[in-house]
Amino acid sequence: MMHYLKIVFIAAMLWAPTLHAEPLLKTKTSWDGGEIYYPKGEPEITSIKLKLAEGMTTKFHCHPVPTLGYILKGRVEVETKDGKKVLLKEGESAVEVMRTLHRGKAINGPVEILVFYAGSTSVPNTVFAGDDPKNLHCDG
Repeated sequence: MMHYLKIVFIAAMLWAPTLHAEPLLKTKTSWDGGEIYYPKGEPEITSIKLKLAEGMTTKFHCHPVPTLGYILKGRVEVETKDGKKVLLKEGESAVEVMRTLHRGKAINGPVEILVFYAGSTSVPNTVFAGDDPKNLHCDG
């Protein structure tokens, strides 16, 4: 009986659909070439789905933790406070700039972004401009 089960298992594996893993991003830097570093403390991974209506622009904010965004729908222009820009389209991903104030704008339609934070329980994932007067989490 055991021999029969092995044959059935092997046959099922041979006829099963092939698994396909498509690489989306592998990088050592953020989209602007900046350094990626992990916060101290107890690790905490968080994911969110961010939705922006057409033409909507986020407030300037920063991420003191590594942040990866994958564009599920639409196009978003990301701009740093000093004017550096990148346009990300559906199906693209990028590591956000760290500790750098930036904002995103939905271009020509609504945007949906799947966001992953590789954070820590003691560090916020996002800090809005003006909420960090001592620059503990954002540079400038």
